[in-house]
Amino acid sequence: MRGRMRLSSHVVFVDYSADVEVQHTVRGTTVRVSRKTYEELLRFRSFAEYEPHLEPWVEAGVLVAPFKDTPEAHGGLLPGTEAWLGNAYQEWYWRHEVEAEREYRWLGHVAVKMPMDLFFYQELLTGSGIKAVLEVGYGRGGGLWFFATMLALCGGGRVIGVDREQCDECLPPFDRLAHVKVERVHGDAHAAATLETVRALVPDGFGLVVLDADSRPEGKLMLLDRWSSLVRPGGYLVLEDVDSPACREALDLISHGLDRFLLERRDFSLALEATRFPLLKSHGAVFRRME
Repeated sequence: MRGRMRLSSHVVFVDYSADVEVQHTVRGTTVRVSRKTYEELLRFRSFAEYEPHLEPWVEAGVLVAPFKDTPEAHGGLLPGTEAWLGNAYQEWYWRHEVEAEREYRWLGHVAVKMPMDLFFYQELLTGSGIKAVLEVGYGRGGGLWFFATMLALCGGGRVIGVDREQCDECLPPFDRLAHVKVERVHGDAHAAATLETVRALVPDGFGLVVLDADSRPEGKLMLLDRWSSLVRPGGYLVLEDVDSPACREALDLISHGLDRFLLERRDFSLALEATRFPLLKSHGAVFRRME
């Protein structure tokens, strides 16, 4: 007897107006569906109850049961598929940690994030009217600089950074940005006191919360549970680096933890906006809080 199901994080929807193409990046399959079918599938962005007429979508791997969304569960990676490309990229990337090795820069300042991730973030910021961003684990401040400059282009807003270390001399010139307030909180991201300090600064919550702290798989999942409370309705929650070597060695822990989060937090769903980006360092770990 099947229970609750969700959309696979390996599914991409391509909207052609009259109909919608459903692509499976692991299985390498594509199928065109009506808008009515598309709308029905969208209901499974979060876990929803299985219905017998949906069985073909389960067999196609478009709908999956909890803890059954790894490439292996879909039959393994096929050479030439989008998922195969993404996997190869992650294996190459983590041998070098490229954005740190090559010092990619955003408007003159080192940003320890990959260009694909920044492009995805700008889509969220410009398309969703986000006015408050939180980054947990900001390091040298390149991510804060990116978010702040994007908000400045969009009319202003607020950026909060959390980190255990204080590095004033290496920070970008945030004071040059009009109508954007950047604040930093120094403390342990796992401490309740740190979270409550941030909550007091922005009581209404954030439109985007990016978790880029703690390299341990179990630590990442703990941050996901803790900081999700600061995402405002309609906002986004991103857990970065879920394809790191440490996380790959604990694949079941990570994949099960992400599903447990969705099962327990019924107010969150997969953010389908992220599935269009095959090289994100947060694949399968971008969520949206329901309106």
